[in-house]
Amino acid sequence: MIKEHGVDFARIENAFDDPYVMQFYDREHSEFEERWNLIAKTVRYGLIFLVYTFRGEDIHYVTARRAEKWMANLYEEQRSRF
Repeated sequence: MIKEHGVDFARIENAFDDPYVMQFYDREHSEFEERWNLIAKTVRYGLIFLVYTFRGEDIHYVTARRAEKWMANLYEEQRSRF
């Protein structure tokens, strides 16, 4: 994934610790498995967009990349509500 989007899965685990994390169900890509999207800040990369699913009790990362501008705006709007 580092080659594709410049994000190392091993360095984004703290995204789930972000108190302002945004998670939403991905209806469009969940035909064969439930997929979830997440926008959150990480220590290493700042704001990221992560697609993940569950395999048993484990979280499986599908893809991750730095958040686009519209995602950052959405995140900041959410954060300002707290």
